[in-house]
Amino acid sequence: MTKWFYEKNVYLLEHKVNKTFEEVLWMTTDEFRQWVKDLREVVVFAWDNLGIPPRVGYNEEEIVDQFNKMTSFPVHEFEQVDELTGEKDVIRNTSVIGNAVNQFFPTMMKTRINYTKDVNKGKSIYDYFAKDELYETFVTYASRHFKRDSFYHYSNPVKVFDRSHVEKLPVTNEAEEWIHLFEKNYRQRGEYDYWLESTEEGKEYTGYNEKLKNQKYLFLTKDQIEKLQIPDNCKTNVNFEKSETCRIRVFKLGQKLFPVGLKAFRVSFCQYAVNFPPLTAKYLYEKFTKHIRNQERILIYDPSAGWGGRLLGAMSINDEMNIHYIGTDPNTDHSTENGRTKYHEFADFFNTQTNRSYGLFPKTHSYEIFQQGSEVIHEDKKFQSYRGKLDLIFTSPPYFAKEAYSEDEEQSYKKFSQYDSWREGFLKKTLETCVEWLNNDRYLLWNIADAVFDGEMLPLEKDSIDILTDLGMHYLGKLKMSLAQMPGGNRIDEETGLPKAKNFCKVNGIWLKYEPVLIFYKPL
Repeated sequence: MTKWFYEKNVYLLEHKVNKTFEEVLWMTTDEFRQWVKDLREVVVFAWDNLGIPPRVGYNEEEIVDQFNKMTSFPVHEFEQVDELTGEKDVIRNTSVIGNAVNQFFPTMMKTRINYTKDVNKGKSIYDYFAKDELYETFVTYASRHFKRDSFYHYSNPVKVFDRSHVEKLPVTNEAEEWIHLFEKNYRQRGEYDYWLESTEEGKEYTGYNEKLKNQKYLFLTKDQIEKLQIPDNCKTNVNFEKSETCRIRVFKLGQKLFPVGLKAFRVSFCQYAVNFPPLTAKYLYEKFTKHIRNQERILIYDPSAGWGGRLLGAMSINDEMNIHYIGTDPNTDHSTENGRTKYHEFADFFNTQTNRSYGLFPKTHSYEIFQQGSEVIHEDKKFQSYRGKLDLIFTSPPYFAKEAYSEDEEQSYKKFSQYDSWREGFLKKTLETCVEWLNNDRYLLWNIADAVFDGEMLPLEKDSIDILTDLGMHYLGKLKMSLAQMPGGNRIDEETGLPKAKNFCKVNGIWLKYEPVLIFYKPL
């Protein structure tokens, strides 16, 4: 039986290219460049031939366990109060349960991200591994994140009177004394080592680990470094042109770069396509179908099925309800065999491998997939049978050309390469179908946010609201789907004391970015 998902990435984790931090730290420039070349080749081979992108992944048992947990997960607890407004309108989902669905879609990280209106200039994480012209950029990023450990994954600065490892490392307020004590009493133990990081003492911290703010660390001057008998391996990152002071950073020997280092590819190398959180989808489905929960069958339509997060959310809905999910998406990368798609494969996997399939009377939800664009689906005779019958519409449509999901000519960014034509030819046509196909006394949820191209903010939110209200829908406001706190993110404006992000909220004292989920109602 074919497995349509990849499992845990043991190929990379067990490969010789998965060095320890000290092995990379101590490399010469030429050795490091060769390691980068080898790493790229290994990742591309695993991706192209084994279908495994540079992510850790779960094994089959863990995937099933995740899916089982979804069915009883208390999604109502996601509702949080925005302290700025006092409204309980924030969706705060910090769970990773359901993310295993990503393993049915290995092309997610091959999605090109566009920052300009030239839709052919976008790059994907895959491009950074595969394209020769991006090798030098890759070397620069890899040096920053692995050789200099910018994410603080493997090493931490030594604080003044740092007692976190009091039995294994020196404790002092003098950098010179720390070096003397380490070299005399601790090096021979072979458990820890240190390296010197060129950075200015007292410089305001702007890095990735917020826990390092407002701390006092041990620094050495250039004169001290030249005077002390410090091993050359500890000075591979010293650059006096950058700074004449260095911070001492200590690390435990033997730490493999991966899996923890895989995060660097997703966070810093390139923006990447993300799935809609399946549990958030489940929460929204259940919340906006409460008034019809006893209906014989509830029809949910997803105009942009994407990477399957919303389909998985539908499959996991309370089994007291009878759900039929309908999804459209033209991405042929999702095709499998015999007219089936990845959506079919993982939905069937959910329905046959989880607890839903057990017992004398298994309770599973149904689904239907149309491999067509939402702007033309109204022409499909089978889809026409749902006209005026849909009970909930919810999707996260393309943000114009921000994500090039595939190179299919049927992709909306290919068909409509200018925003004005995309708005009229894709967005408006899709929404016209949604409104006409939606039943009365039902809701339409639209997860979209304004996007910047060439420095210009495109009004995706306003245009969506204007189109839908012109079509007779009642706009009821929005829910704020909070985003994960990204390292180094949520910068605060010194003058206003507020985040610089366009959309932000505050939950339990924490600033969070959010994406709007616009809520529309079709009256009786």
